[in-house]
Amino acid sequence: MITNSHKYYYVAGAGGFDFQLSTKIIFGEGSVRRLSAEIKGRGRSNVLIVTSKGMSKRSSLKGILTDIGEAGIKINVYSSTPPEPSVEDVTKCLEFAKQVKPDLVVGIGGGSAMDVAKKTALEIGVPKIMVPTTAGSGSEVTFNSVLMVEKRKKSFSDINLTADVAIVDPDLLTTMPTAVMVCSAMDAMAHAAESYGARKGNNITRALALEAYLLTRDNISRAISGEAGGRHGIAMGSLMAGMALTGTGTTLGHALAYPLSNRGMTHGQSLAVVLPYLLKINRFDADHADDLKSFRRKYCPLPKIVWDIPAMAAEVAADERHLANNPVDVTFQEITEIYTDMQKEA
Repeated sequence: MITNSHKYYYVAGAGGFDFQLSTKIIFGEGSVRRLSAEIKGRGRSNVLIVTSKGMSKRSSLKGILTDIGEAGIKINVYSSTPPEPSVEDVTKCLEFAKQVKPDLVVGIGGGSAMDVAKKTALEIGVPKIMVPTTAGSGSEVTFNSVLMVEKRKKSFSDINLTADVAIVDPDLLTTMPTAVMVCSAMDAMAHAAESYGARKGNNITRALALEAYLLTRDNISRAISGEAGGRHGIAMGSLMAGMALTGTGTTLGHALAYPLSNRGMTHGQSLAVVLPYLLKINRFDADHADDLKSFRRKYCPLPKIVWDIPAMAAEVAADERHLANNPVDVTFQEITEIYTDMQKEA
């Protein structure tokens, strides 16, 4: 059965589905203060904090570390996670972990830090707690770790990558630069739009995805202006989009974004570029596509990349996993035209 509403299009599934979400979610302003209690409540006393160099210099992380230390928990900080980590970066983190022998891993930062933290925790067989400081990846609740393999994006999927606890504190978003906040929020909107239309979707995922999309779309401007309510909205939107993705996987948006990431854009930037095109071709809130494109141009500058459009389109056309899950079929010509329009915009 095909459902074709005026604004939000999807292809209804056959009826049966699996949906699993085993992460304990703690949400709310100031909730990061509960981190030490969650660690001690699991009988753990020697933690590995995985974060980035930028995050390691921020006062919010120093406050978190102070709280953990005052609780009598040994702290080991690995702060060498780059913006687009590779499997080699996980190996480096694992080498550090083997030296300090943690009994729990805490990922603090954006999707990159959390993806490295989750993969490291899985490899050494210890529990993991994720604390996002951006609102975009949803990695705190997904069972994926996205890493570069031979300079190409690859998503590793394993239910055991799921965090035991996700602590989502909107107050932590105050450390985000405006460009990062906008690109991250549009990343979350892409997750929501893809999940809503996905052929693997169901009533639960569509309910989560639509609310996630609207929360994020309607709160970006409030968040970048410094409103606490805006940060609350995009933090919840990102979280719910991640929850929806656990039941659907991604679609055309990620197929289009990966060639951009492979050529130098961050994951958030690539999805921010892709989002308006995705909305139009998938017939999901297409009326807002041009406004979102203008909004992104204003706040989220992009790096220069080499636009090898035939090769990029070929990469997308070969991505059967994502294309098969998309609500509409796309041709090679349509993919080429999308990249051509992107290049003109850039």
